[in-house]
Amino acid sequence: MNKQQLIAIAKRTVAMRRQKALDECDQRLRALRSHDDWRICEQNLKNAEIAVALYKKQDQTQNVEKFGKLRAQLLKKYGMTEEDLSPKFCCKFCEDTGFVGAKTCVCLQTELRKLIVNQSNVANPNCTFGNSTETLPHNKAVYKKAEEICKTTQLQNVLLLGQNGTGKTFLLSACANLCADLGKSVLFLTAYNLNSLFLECHLSDFSTNKTILDNLLDTDALVIDDLGTEITYRSVTAEYLFALINERIARGKQTFVSTNLSLQDIREKYDERIFSRLVDQKITFVAKLEGNDKRISSGR
Repeated sequence: MNKQQLIAIAKRTVAMRRQKALDECDQRLRALRSHDDWRICEQNLKNAEIAVALYKKQDQTQNVEKFGKLRAQLLKKYGMTEEDLSPKFCCKFCEDTGFVGAKTCVCLQTELRKLIVNQSNVANPNCTFGNSTETLPHNKAVYKKAEEICKTTQLQNVLLLGQNGTGKTFLLSACANLCADLGKSVLFLTAYNLNSLFLECHLSDFSTNKTILDNLLDTDALVIDDLGTEITYRSVTAEYLFALINERIARGKQTFVSTNLSLQDIREKYDERIFSRLVDQKITFVAKLEGNDKRISSGR
């Protein structure tokens, strides 16, 4: 789903919370009004308050106090409190409308963030920049730059090079999780899974093809892990990969890629058009993570 669809779902979720609170309040009030003593007290109190407010009948002030006390007694009698007479909204700031004035409320932002994370396909939500244990100065500088790119609203892509176990997947996951936290729609795919989608597109009817490609093209941040490990399908892999990267650039959408390949390997494996767009340093931060295989050195 694209960002607008996720926003619509988040708004519906918040609206459903509000309606639930209103319905539950209405049920409580109907239960109270089913009792004659409550109904009579409520009407007498209302009449007295109107007489004081509109007609300045100060002699009714005592009645306001009298029926107010009776009302409190009846609430206790029927196992309710003053708070039960009003809707119990989940969000005290916007009363479950999703907006405070013209601004989006934090509750709607939180709901949208949940939806983005759920559909992002990130394997580990605990992979974050704050949880990084990276110690090499060069790699820490790469992390810092990647974090800055996640936060920008301009078109800036990332291409991470490096051997197995140098932390590329962790860094891509941190990028994906941060983008989701910032409210960007995110889709995390291995190159293998992406290539499987390309093949499905190629073999499907127009409607299925469009649905798959629209999802890949519309997401704010597309993350592709381990490019180069996928099987190359003739008339599929290169053609769809070029179309995907090229169209995302045209739409101003961010793409984050990791690979074990060197730049020369990328040039040889893919055609010149793909290579030039992957390494275009006008819009792409190209960096290599250094070090030994952390999975071996850490015993994992």
